[in-house]
Amino acid sequence: MAIKVVKLVTGEEVVGDITEDGNTITIHKPCAVMLVASRSTPEQHSMALVPYAGYVENHTIHVKENAIIWSGDLQEDVYNQYNMLFGSGIQILSGKTPNVTKLSVETN
Repeated sequence: MAIKVVKLVTGEEVVGDITEDGNTITIHKPCAVMLVASRSTPEQHSMALVPYAGYVENHTIHVKENAIIWSGDLQEDVYNQYNMLFGSGIQILSGKTPNVTKLSVETN
């Protein structure tokens, strides 16, 4: 398993703990990536992780490989935020300045 981001053919970007098995990809604890405009500065955006399919048993979804446009590794700051909130809590420390100005998580 590895925490990655995938873009679905529906246009959604989903972050989660991904396992590949043949033509199916299983995403554990999936979260949708959303850009949110700042109320005080509308031209500035923040990124939010929102639980995706939170009503699914075991919070796990299965996606056919042909429903994925691309996949990739997360930037360190986004990886750390996801892992702190939904994963093991282990964070990677490098001393780099994060690219995301503000990262928040919306929960139900």
